[in-house]
Amino acid sequence: MRFAAYDYALAGTFSGEKSRIVSQERYAIVARDGARAASAFSSAAVATTANASGPIRDHLVPLADGFTELTKDANAFADGGDQTNFALVIADVAAGWQRLDLLASLLPADATLTKTIARGTSFTVSAIAGRQYALTVGPFSTAADADAAAKKIGTVRSVTRSAPFIVRVGTYSDRPAADAAAAALASKGVGSSLVREEPRYTFTRGSAAPDVELWREPARVFDTWGTARRLAVASDAAWVATGSDDGTVAIFSGEGVLRALPRFNAGVTQLVFSDDSKWLMAGGTTVANLAVPSGQNFGINVRLPAPASQIVFVPKARAFAAGSQGPTGLPAGGPGQIGGRAPDGITLGSPFPITTPAAGAAIAASEAGELYLATTTAGSTDVEVFRVGLERGVRGVTRIPGQIRGLVVDRSGDRAAVMTDQGVYRFGPHDADPNKTVSRVGSAAREIGFGPDATFYVMDRERLTAYDPLGVQKWAYPLVDGRRLVMASRPVVLDGSDKVLALAPDGSADELGVGGVVQDLAASPDLKRVAALVDQRRAVLFTLP
Repeated sequence: MRFAAYDYALAGTFSGEKSRIVSQERYAIVARDGARAASAFSSAAVATTANASGPIRDHLVPLADGFTELTKDANAFADGGDQTNFALVIADVAAGWQRLDLLASLLPADATLTKTIARGTSFTVSAIAGRQYALTVGPFSTAADADAAAKKIGTVRSVTRSAPFIVRVGTYSDRPAADAAAAALASKGVGSSLVREEPRYTFTRGSAAPDVELWREPARVFDTWGTARRLAVASDAAWVATGSDDGTVAIFSGEGVLRALPRFNAGVTQLVFSDDSKWLMAGGTTVANLAVPSGQNFGINVRLPAPASQIVFVPKARAFAAGSQGPTGLPAGGPGQIGGRAPDGITLGSPFPITTPAAGAAIAASEAGELYLATTTAGSTDVEVFRVGLERGVRGVTRIPGQIRGLVVDRSGDRAAVMTDQGVYRFGPHDADPNKTVSRVGSAAREIGFGPDATFYVMDRERLTAYDPLGVQKWAYPLVDGRRLVMASRPVVLDGSDKVLALAPDGSADELGVGGVVQDLAASPDLKRVAALVDQRRAVLFTLP
């Protein structure tokens, strides 16, 4: 099924389609992963049936043999990008469905399997061969030599990653053009070149599209405004907003149409949509409430002593809260602040504005309209809460050891967690005595969060760990350099600078095809969409299953 879906997408790329497509580089990653799974199945099938006989074995062994061919052709295409190998992969997948259908006919009726075969075979791709002329250089003894030759040449089509190491310079529609390109290479001293005739394919695909199977690929990609650093996405990806160091906020429709360009006098550090997607709170030292999509500034701006470190929207209470540290310029010193505004920018009454210690506060909101804040004094962190619009003062919840680094609550507000320099602590804010519920989960981490099912996630540099509502560890997924954790319908992690992982409930991970260096990552308020800001200039949107 994975191959059928991605064959459909890459065929669309080769034929110039604009939707449901995938880059050749991304296909290569998926193909190598699929080839490993196919190879494992083939080995297991052959081993299991070694001493068996009968019609099921007679159909299972050809299926396994077919997967062996698929593995070979998929790896060959991933390494070299030769369209002949891609055409072979398409044929291997079609043959695999036929063999699986024959095997299924011998087994007890299975509605799920029947439905899967029907869906997979509906993603039709065809390859029609023509002729073209390929110019290659090599072979080279090592990959490093091939890469050095490719660098001398300049622009090349691909470099094989396994022996023999060959640089594919390009393809040409006629022999004279290929010979002329080969002659131009002679003066660069890059090795012997070869022009050879090979098939040229035209790929077409059917009308049935694998929308569900391609969730790991962007649902939409569009260019943003200027050089952006921050990003926010509204519910159902109706709107996307980006913020830049020059103070520009760009508001786009979900299709990527620019609708407004409001601007601040300083860089934009935070962007948050209201749950109904009608309002956007954005800014840095000055934070404003902007109507969506006009970008018109409503109400009274929040003027903070330093750039906003957090903005949250408080559901039910329908309010924004923005917080910052104390002044960071010269003269330094002074308290931090939390300001509150209604969606249309109207100033909220007491206890706003809330004065905090100079280090500022961590803030979080529950769906019940509660705003939680955590501040540190004399080496301990105090967690407080109030119901926005219903209470005029904050109430103490509990005290946690250490300097505050992060605060999260689940959607109900029944569970909360604090991250300090001394560790990660969970507690029950609604319990009769929250102090008695405080438990240390582990050492200091980089980020924490609650999933919609109250699963608690702790991310440090080397792993993402999941705990059930009772605090029992469910699983841990290894990371290379965990940098960002975003909570959507499933946890999404930025691992390093260019790898985004979506984790399933069982702890398995799927890599999302972001296709570049990620500056920011955000989830929509309805938790259905995730957006990445890539290379400071592209918004890449995903719909999670």
